[in-house]
This record gives sequence, structure tokens and C-alpha cells, in this order.
Amino acid sequence: MKKIYGAIVMILMLGLIGSQGVYAQSGDAKVEATNFVKASGVITKVEEKEDTVTITVETADKEQQITFYNVTSETLVYNSGSTKKMEHSAFQKGQQIDAYYDKDKPMLMIYPPQISPELVIVHDDKVFGSVKVGKFDEELRSLDNELNLNVDNETILENAEGEKIERQDLSGEELIVFYTMATKSIPAQTTPSKIVAISSGEVEDASNFMKFEGVITEITNDNNQLALTVVTEEDEPITTIFTLDKNVLFFNGTKAVPVKKESFKKGQKIEAYYDKNKPMILIYPARITPEILVVHDKEKFDFVKVAKFDQNLISLDRELQLNISKETDIRNEKGEAITQEDLEGKELIIFYNRATKSIPAQTAPTKIVAVNYLSPELKQIINDDHFIQNGIKMIPIRKVAEQLGYEVENNANSAQKKVTLTKGNSSIQLIRDTKSYSYNKSLRLFLEQPVLKNKKTYVSEEILDILQ
Repeated sequence: MKKIYGAIVMILMLGLIGSQGVYAQSGDAKVEATNFVKASGVITKVEEKEDTVTITVETADKEQQITFYNVTSETLVYNSGSTKKMEHSAFQKGQQIDAYYDKDKPMLMIYPPQISPELVIVHDDKVFGSVKVGKFDEELRSLDNELNLNVDNETILENAEGEKIERQDLSGEELIVFYTMATKSIPAQTTPSKIVAISSGEVEDASNFMKFEGVITEITNDNNQLALTVVTEEDEPITTIFTLDKNVLFFNGTKAVPVKKESFKKGQKIEAYYDKNKPMILIYPARITPEILVVHDKEKFDFVKVAKFDQNLISLDRELQLNISKETDIRNEKGEAITQEDLEGKELIIFYNRATKSIPAQTAPTKIVAVNYLSPELKQIINDDHFIQNGIKMIPIRKVAEQLGYEVENNANSAQKKVTLTKGNSSIQLIRDTKSYSYNKSLRLFLEQPVLKNKKTYVSEEILDILQ
């Protein structure tokens, strides 16, 4: 009961922290003063595992709270006194830190929370230094009106890569400001020793899924719903219950083949991937229905990665590059064979057994499964507006296509009743009451012909395979 209470308290606290200082008033409009939530505490434990350093941080509050921060190669780490970047191996017990993480970052509803911060400031106990993270206007006044920057020739200006930038490059960016003294005015005035600009450009998510790995400790079957109790292999293990339904994709990680959900056994090591935007019930252990579940053999452990990849087949987190060969088995989530060209824009499940030690690592995957990810918003659109025609689900093409960023032109007055979808270099043309349609000038066939209903055009659901 205490753990459940703690989880709820921590989640509420994180929500309150996120609401403070995030917005600044500008006339009648609210402007975000920062993209980050700040949390502070003292490191009580440091654990290195592969490319990640996990630091356990405790607050100094009466109701002490614990948080696990997973610091990866993508996390910026600075010393407040020297203003220099720190190696991740430099974390030590007793250090006072501030962790900054994206306020929109999805959270697993567990206690203690596990968070991957974008930035960590380690406070130097010998050299005093103050740090502010936030957005600033063209006059270099913070949007929360707390600090005004007087940049001089001694102020070091650089980006997150350590490259020199100019004063005009600071406007519109999220800034890490290092300073020692400030006036007591409102806003306070300071001449910073260093400013680091963090790009505020929108970065595409490297994956739509969160990953949880552990060992199955219990299997239950209540009311014909199979549930796996999975516990992480850590000093302070975390328990999650995964409920399985017919929509979950099950794979054997070594053989890279589908498995039946009834084949799971106690003691098996699994990886569960679930939609990071999935709404969570505030309970412990968390109960989640995953989208993908991979079970690993004890005798031989191969590798699985779930992520988005660019046109050069490099994962968006820059960790893995694919060298596809004739031996690579490429399929969609239905198990149907597809081509390399069909992988673009999809979330990919990559099965491989070895990789180089380069950055990014290179591998020739044994199998790739392309997954069509449906956002919660798109799922809601389809759930609210569809019908079944000859056993095929028909969905509203305009609503769906516009949700995915397409421009829709409906030439209802033409004799052909043509609908055209365009997005970047992609072009789709379909004609109501006709099964054939054009995709980038190649002719294809729908399972069921598009129809007009309630003044809207509906098409068969498989069009999602090419829209995404």
C-alpha cells in the first residue's frame, strides 16, 4: 500500500513541477517558458550497464522521493562550476544534481519512476555556479521574466555539440545559462560565463514504443485473458503485469518467428514494447497490454531492436545501421513478404545476432518486421467512424489522411469521382466504386472498392499500409 501511495504522490508531484514555470503570460496567450521539467536531489547509487548509467536520486524533502535516471549517450551532462561537459563515468554518490527531462515525455506509471533525462547538471561542491535552463526572447530575457542576460565578449556561446555560435543564434532556442552572480532586480540581471543553445527544432521520435524487459515469474488466465507477471533483473526489481490479447505481436527472439501466447513459461526472459502514449492506470504493479512481445531462448540470446529508421536505414537514435542482404527476411506484421522499399515510414522490428562496434553499429539483420503504428488519435478516428463491407473494415479517407499529414483533394464533380492524396513525394489517387488505385503512378487494387456514405468517401483499411 505504501508503494502505491508513493507512486501516486510522485506522479502528482511531477505533474505539479511540470506546471510551474512552464508557461509565461504574453498578452492573452500562454507561451512555453521551457520545454523541460526540473527535478533535484542527491545521488545515492550509481550503476553502469552497457551504454547506460543509472543514477538513483533522492530528494531532501520530508516525504523523501526516489527516482531512477537512465543517463545515455544522448544525455547532456555539465558541471555547474566548470561549465564543462562531464563524462558519464564521473557520477558519484553524494553529488547534488538537477535533472531536466522533456515535459511531454511519456512515463511508466511505477514507483520509483524511471526517467531518461535530456540534461543533467552536477553541482560542483568546490566551485560555485548557478544554472538556468529556459527559453529567452530577442532581448535575452527569460520568458518566465526571472533572468535577463547581458552577454559580453567573455561569454562563451556554443551549441550542444560544443561548436561556437553567435549571439543571434540564441533567439528562439532553449538555453543552458551558466552564471555566478545576479542582481536582486526583477528580472535579475547577470553576465553569464557560458551559454549553451539546445536546438528547439522538433525532433522526430526514434520510436513510438517504450521497452520493458524482465523475467516471467507468474502466468495467470482469468476470464480467458492471459497475463504475465514480469520482474526486472535489477537490485531493486520492478514488477509489471502484461495482459495479452489477440492484437499483440509475439515473436521468438532467437528464431525470429511468431509464437503462440499459450507457449509462455515461467523463467523466460522477455522484452515487451508498448505504445508510449498508451493511457495508464495509477496502480502498482502497472498493468499494460503491449503491442509487441519478444521471448528469448535461454540457450542462445540474439538481439532485437524496435525503432524507426531513415532512408539510409540508420535508426533515428543513431545506434544501428542495417545492411540488408538477399538472406534478410522482410515481412509486414501480418507475416506477408514485402520489399525493402516498403520499410520507409514504418516502425521496424529488427532481429540480428551480431553487430560491429562502430557508431552507429552495423548489422546484417536476419529478419525485419515492419509495423504500422496507429497513434491514439488515429485509432480514435477509426473506432468512431467505420463500417464493415463484405467483411472488410471501411475507414473515412479524408479524416485518416489528414491526421497523417496528407493534403486531400476531392473532385466530387468529376465523372470519375476522384480523390487525390499528396504528402511530400507521395501521391495516391483513388476513384470511388473502383477497386484499382494509383500509388506513386503504380497501379494497385483495394480489397474492397471505395464508396460514398454520408457524403464521405470510405476505403478499405489496408490503405494504412502505404499511408504511414
